[in-house]
Amino acid sequence: MNTAITIGRAEFSCANDTHQKLFRVNAGVPLEDALEAISLFQHYANQLPLDAAMSDEGERFSWPAFYLGEMAKALIDDVNDALCTASTAP
Repeated sequence: MNTAITIGRAEFSCANDTHQKLFRVNAGVPLEDALEAISLFQHYANQLPLDAAMSDEGERFSWPAFYLGEMAKALIDDVNDALCTASTAP
């Protein structure tokens, strides 16, 4: 049985004003591991705004939440691409 893996197409985090991406999801990661990482990234991305709401220094939480959300989205996109590719393979 073949284990489905990430494709490595999804990019994230703009590096400059031309929207060049700085990071990319690595190809070859088992989808189960990628989904576990997505869950952790999303958990912390959700926790940071809650912490911000409870703090007088809330703005310092916004950038980490933004980057965690970008990483989670890139992983979700790559997992989706891998599943679509696997479902259309002969």
